[in-house]
Amino acid sequence: MHVRPIRLQPVKPFNGGGLSIEPQVQNALNLALPLKNRAQMPALLTLIEQATDQIHDALTGLHYVHFARFLPTPDFSTLQVVTTYDGDLDSYLMDFVKVLGPEFNAILEFVEGAPPLPVQQYPQEFIAFVKANNLAAPVWSAYPFMTVLDVLTAPSTIR
Repeated sequence: MHVRPIRLQPVKPFNGGGLSIEPQVQNALNLALPLKNRAQMPALLTLIEQATDQIHDALTGLHYVHFARFLPTPDFSTLQVVTTYDGDLDSYLMDFVKVLGPEFNAILEFVEGAPPLPVQQYPQEFIAFVKANNLAAPVWSAYPFMTVLDVLTAPSTIR
């Protein structure tokens, strides 16, 4: 049997044509939302499922969300909102208030210690709440210099 050796060539990451000024453009949101009652998790997940189209459309329209998911903990006590996004957290959250305010209002009705609602009326309180419940963690990325727009507009040879 003949095995052909594999030669790995180093690949220089595409950086949007050298437009990135930061060493890592992506950031993580690891928001832990403790529920008032863990028995309500199925109802909350149903609510999120019913809003899937609105959530997908809003996130797609923002053009800087790499990944997003809602993840219940195994004991159903907490809903985790896990996203990877470009830019700073405050701007990201203000856009959430604008494009997903009704969805977050509905979700936060289930959450222990939630900020005042509606989030559209209390955006600073919402931001403070998210910051207090965000579990900071570094982001590793296969493309640390690329924003969502860089990825979407990159030549097909590197996608």
